[in-house]
Amino acid sequence: MGCDNAKAMAGSGFDRMTKAIKGQWPVPTASGGTRRAQRGLGISGEPYYFYASRADRRFGSAVFLLGEVEGVDWPSAAKGATPFDSGGMWFGKIATVPPLNQSERRDLFETHDVPLASWRPAFETYIGTRYTRAADYIRGDVAAHAHPRTSGPTVIMGRPNEPRAWTWEVRVPHQLVTRHLKLRAMCLSEENLGRYLSWLWDQSALTTSEKREIDKWIGDYAIVPSTALSAADTATEWLVQQVA
Repeated sequence: MGCDNAKAMAGSGFDRMTKAIKGQWPVPTASGGTRRAQRGLGISGEPYYFYASRADRRFGSAVFLLGEVEGVDWPSAAKGATPFDSGGMWFGKIATVPPLNQSERRDLFETHDVPLASWRPAFETYIGTRYTRAADYIRGDVAAHAHPRTSGPTVIMGRPNEPRAWTWEVRVPHQLVTRHLKLRAMCLSEENLGRYLSWLWDQSALTTSEKREIDKWIGDYAIVPSTALSAADTATEWLVQQVA
């Protein structure tokens, strides 16, 4: 999973980064738009939002790359995942055939929302049936194979839509993140990495041992883009390598 939650690389952004490295995921601070989409779609659980095997330049200057902890089952009732960005759907930023009002968008969301316990098989089927190569999905390409015909409304898989219309979104209630997900890597620029490390060693709330542990994790798992690539582009290529 890719998570782009470090929107501001200073202050609270660095604090969130530190908590993520330490495996601490407090209640997220949702934007006003996210709150409105959650109310409109009936999303509960104060979730963190992750893109499955994708990163997007629009969501911050650092990218967290997480994986599921093996052998730990999701609660059967926990939601959920959709094959599109839920906020984009609610606010009408994802084009459909036919065009939908908000009530109909909620119906479409509920039709496609799958429990966390079964999201991965559904995602793998989606990739296997619609893409010739998983790397094409990771890079945000339009599916090579059309989705099955249905009698109901469908998302347009191509223009005028952007990749968020066919990118899987996984919503994990904050209290489940630490047990079920593990941070595998993080992508951020060399400049932001330097600023973060300077900030880290100035923090009186952290012990020297904690700082050294975080510094070591950074040395082992932080991925610094070349000057030609953004953090999201670098994360994308890292994800492509995992399926090569």
